[in-house]
Amino acid sequence: MNLVQTAVLTALIAGGAMAPAYAETKTSTFDVTMKIKKSCDITATENVAFGEQLASAGSVDATGSVSVKCTKNTPYQVSLNGGGAADTSARRMLSGTAAIPYQLYQEAGRSTVWGNTAADDKEATGTGFKGAATKHVVYARATLDGDQVAGDYTDTVTATVTF
Repeated sequence: MNLVQTAVLTALIAGGAMAPAYAETKTSTFDVTMKIKKSCDITATENVAFGEQLASAGSVDATGSVSVKCTKNTPYQVSLNGGGAADTSARRMLSGTAAIPYQLYQEAGRSTVWGNTAADDKEATGTGFKGAATKHVVYARATLDGDQVAGDYTDTVTATVTF
């Protein structure tokens, strides 16, 4: 190395040019957020079909079902309205003006009427949307007294999930 190069190198080292450079740093934080909204879906999965009966059959039982999917751990209630009668205590299927009374129940023993108020709806808790829907069986009973007119009897019930 010649004398000029040595002098320049010495000056640079003495001036700190070869020393490591440090920069100041500062930090800040931010949040990452999401809100999962409560949600439910309800589907009438099986109609209540009493089939073909004789007017003298007496009490006839049948079942149907509604299926519900709700956000995990979300409490919900399933209610069934009164159908065309608009009265859960006096449901009826009609064929023209002829009627057959029936009732919908929450359990196989058919003692707890399934209605549309807080006192007679069915309560459950959501299990999430990943798996199968929760199936709620609708137990039904029609009463034939032997005086019914032949015909096709129908009614339409609305199932509602409240969460």
